[in-house]
Amino acid sequence: ENSSNTRALEKVAAASCPRVLRVNNADELPGDLSGTVGVTAGASAPEELVDRVVARLAPVHGVEVVHVTDEDEYFPPPPELREFLKGLSAALTLGLLAPPASSDGVGDEVAVAGRGDRFVSAADVLAALAG
Repeated sequence: ENSSNTRALEKVAAASCPRVLRVNNADELPGDLSGTVGVTAGASAPEELVDRVVARLAPVHGVEVVHVTDEDEYFPPPPELREFLKGLSAALTLGLLAPPASSDGVGDEVAVAGRGDRFVSAADVLAALAG
């Protein structure tokens, strides 16, 4: 099942495009696509999948990347992860004899290097987990 983000992208595309396809891999692309083809992907779609879809389309005139917006969404870590990070921070503070990271004053956010988790984008978290 696709994410709510992917379904929302599909609805946006359908509002202005005569034909919208949702595929899970490049092999699902129909052979009759021609002209200008827009490709977008949900946040959890692997970059390799997007690259394979674009390669399968084999654009004659290359690819134009259109950047519409910057991500400015906050996804708080689950409570269990917050507790783990607090414990890890305390252990590192004791182990390194370093002063604890300070909170940014926003609720009970986990402070990472002196900054709350509101200063960490979802894209940065996903990139760190992937790499």
